Amino acid sequence: MRKIFVLLMHICISSLAYSQVNISGSVLDSSTHEPMGQSLIKLGDHQTVSDDNGDFTLNAIPAGDYTLYITHVGCDTKQQFIHAVRDTFMIFYVPHHLHTFSEILAYGHQHNQEPDARLIQTLSSQKLEHLAATSLSDALQNTTGVNFLKTGSTISKPIINGMHSNRISVINDDSKQEGQQWGSEHAPEIDPLSAGSLQIIKGASTLRYGGDAMGGIIRVLPAEFDDTSYRRLSFLAKVETNPNGGLLGVKLENYNADRALGQRLVLNIKRSGDAAASDYILSNTGFGQLSGSYYAHYKRAKSIFSLTGSAYVQELGILSASHIGNTTDLKRALASDTPLVNRPFTYTIQPPSQLIQHYAGKLKWELESEILGDIVSSYTIQENHRQEFDNHRGDEDAALDLNLSTYQLNVVIDKHVNNYRWQYGAMGEKQTNIYKGRYFIPNYHRYKAGAFAIATLEKDNYLIESGIRYDIQNTNTYRYVNKELVNEKFDFGGLSANLSGWRRLNEDLKMHFSLATRFRSPDINELFSDGLHHGSAALEFGDIGLELERDYLVNAAINYNHNRLKIQVEPYAHFFNNYIYLKPTGETQLSVRGAFPVFRYVQTDARYLGTDADVRYRLNSKWILETTASLLYVKDVANDAFIYGIPAQQVSAKVRYTFAELWNLNDGYWWLGTSHTTRQNRVE
Repeated sequence: MRKIFVLLMHICISSLAYSQVNISGSVLDSSTHEPMGQSLIKLGDHQTVSDDNGDFTLNAIPAGDYTLYITHVGCDTKQQFIHAVRDTFMIFYVPHHLHTFSEILAYGHQHNQEPDARLIQTLSSQKLEHLAATSLSDALQNTTGVNFLKTGSTISKPIINGMHSNRISVINDDSKQEGQQWGSEHAPEIDPLSAGSLQIIKGASTLRYGGDAMGGIIRVLPAEFDDTSYRRLSFLAKVETNPNGGLLGVKLENYNADRALGQRLVLNIKRSGDAAASDYILSNTGFGQLSGSYYAHYKRAKSIFSLTGSAYVQELGILSASHIGNTTDLKRALASDTPLVNRPFTYTIQPPSQLIQHYAGKLKWELESEILGDIVSSYTIQENHRQEFDNHRGDEDAALDLNLSTYQLNVVIDKHVNNYRWQYGAMGEKQTNIYKGRYFIPNYHRYKAGAFAIATLEKDNYLIESGIRYDIQNTNTYRYVNKELVNEKFDFGGLSANLSGWRRLNEDLKMHFSLATRFRSPDINELFSDGLHHGSAALEFGDIGLELERDYLVNAAINYNHNRLKIQVEPYAHFFNNYIYLKPTGETQLSVRGAFPVFRYVQTDARYLGTDADVRYRLNSKWILETTASLLYVKDVANDAFIYGIPAQQVSAKVRYTFAELWNLNDGYWWLGTSHTTRQNRVE
């Protein structure tokens, strides 16, 4: 019995020795194999933080089966099953590279954050500061799925899914940016230096801001203040060699943590002269911009109040050679390899030119309600003043003077319940346009109203988002016909719906999808344009018989991200009923303002087929290779013909080198790249 007792004691002691184990290891970046310090490691009720070398130890862990969680700032949580029976050392590779290819951030859906990547991409404030962005095209360059329609050295509009201008909505915080945006000769009046971040939104979330964004939405958000009290003065400078010019910006921030009051003032100025081609000057393409904004943010209890004011003044020259006096010179100009007007470089802007002013003010109230959720309401006023100066007029008055006033009211309720998110709200808008000088579009009053509802379900491995929206629009126009004042009314309305989401197949592979139908009411220029469109140097004529434009969208995306390689491919198909576009007639007309080609707005059924692709490979912690491509094929299916004004195929590549600190400079980088835009042969 004594021997049996001793044997049992040995067994118990051995079991007790193995009932508690030590788990240790290292956390490394799966792409660069560099240590990831300050990683949080959790195992059951035990947790610790890795040191600067990525090493950690968990002591006295009871033997058994566990799921170990590793969390690092900017990374998705890493999970690893462990069968703990003895002391163990392990190396864990965490996909930190998911967030190191660019400054584009992706947010999860829970806890009042935004949907996942591909549905919403966000450009950080650091990215905007690096770019010294002075336009949306500056800010969105090298963003997957976004290209640009460029009609000048400083003029470009974003293209998403092959669409631009009135098929892409620009949202300033939560209000649609309204201006005379029916031309391609100037960019939206947005100052990215006043923004904290930019979002590119696709999928059902776009219905929160409107139903007419066929390609997507670009949202400009104010920067958030730090949690502690501070005062900060920042300077930003940018120099360009073509066109010769630059930017100087100043930002003053002040935040009082005790009063929860923050204020920000931004001022910047940009000036550039004539742009240059390889062997000639593009005369009268100078550009000047003065812009600024004020933002105040105050938090009290469960309410947040904010006040925003902004001013944007831009003067831009129109290429002198584009305005031609007679049909003979017009034919010469079209046949010439160089502009017929080629003057020495200058910063002076002469007619033909444009002066654009945009002023906006906003009051916003956010309330956190335990019953309803987050309630956001805002009231926005916008004043847009556009003047066009003709080089064939002897006086200094504008040939065309347009004043557009817009008043918007938005109310949104956002509620989170477990894995569900419910968004619903309504908007109202009143808009008035008054013109002076020559007639191009009529005076009008426009009233808009819309309501939406969006439901989102998010799990660890998938997200499903569905939304529905109804919009109505009433427009009263006033114009003279044969010296008699004519009042014409237009009523449009319709339903938009979208189903979108993603599915994570494994840690590296994610697939996205989107099905949608949307509509767009004809814009005022598409209905009424009558005469010279100054900026594009063309005669344009509208059609008051145009009907609603309806789009049916099928979109998918594949996102693969493993170690050093990242691949994103997004095929899409748009099927349009009553697609509206500006079609060249082949005619030329001579008037007192010169000779110009003639265009008319027409409708047809159209098909958009395209793919955006982005491939990035990290050579090491500092070097990255990037290649992007945008392929687009558009057809007039009703007439078996091509459609005018469609972007051509584009391919680009670059190599990028980043350094954390060099020569006392922080967050520096340089890149060298090339881009190729093919000749558009798909024309009549």
